[in-house]
Amino acid sequence: MNDPLTPPPERALILSADSTAPGQRATGFERATRAMRMALPLVQRLLPLLDGNVGSAVSNLLSPHLPPPPPPPPVNLAPMQDGLAELQAEHRDLHSQVLEDSASLQRVEDKLELLSEATGRNTQAQQEQSASLKRVEDRLELLSEATDRNALGQRALLEELRAIGRKANTLALVGLGLLGASILLNVMLLLYFRHILP
Repeated sequence: MNDPLTPPPERALILSADSTAPGQRATGFERATRAMRMALPLVQRLLPLLDGNVGSAVSNLLSPHLPPPPPPPPVNLAPMQDGLAELQAEHRDLHSQVLEDSASLQRVEDKLELLSEATGRNTQAQQEQSASLKRVEDRLELLSEATDRNALGQRALLEELRAIGRKANTLALVGLGLLGASILLNVMLLLYFRHILP
């Protein structure tokens, strides 16, 4: 911002160029030149009126003539470059971490696939074992039925053997009775013949 006490650069140039030594009178040419120089900024602001730009001419008249802004101070890019280097390093670390995570996920997927295959094989083996157990159960049931039939047959055979044993006992008793009777008859005959034949 300009100091109000400091004249604008154009006026400072005009004053420095037109200042004459004290005690010397300015000539008419110098006075005319000084007037033209002082009117020059006003003429520059009124020139757009000749082109038909009334708005820009009025704005030129109303706006103060400001000097161009000073150039911006040089920007220190070292912190930004350091931050960019850190971001690149973090990006590389993150990229390597993503690659490691991808490899880990791939290994997990492979293990899950192997586990799924093993589970399928186990399921098939369990189904086969279940079918084998069903066949064994059927055979055991048949064996149980055969055992029951054998037990019934054995009971019937025992009963028949007992009946045969009872019949055999009866026959044996009859046989023993007959044997005893024949022995008794023989003894009686022997005694009879001894008695007859002296």
